[in-house]
Amino acid sequence: MAAYLHERNGDPATAARLYAEAARKAPNLAERDHLTRQAARINTRLNARRSG
Repeated sequence: MAAYLHERNGDPATAARLYAEAARKAPNLAERDHLTRQAARINTRLNARRSG
């Protein structure tokens, strides 16, 4: 939840970090995969901004 709120508030770096932390703590594979994909999605956008 915190990651989503940071993302909505315009703080993608914190959101990506929180999604990754939540993925490591996820109790099941489906949730871990979902959170990992969320972190990857945000990190991809952040890296594109830095290189572009």
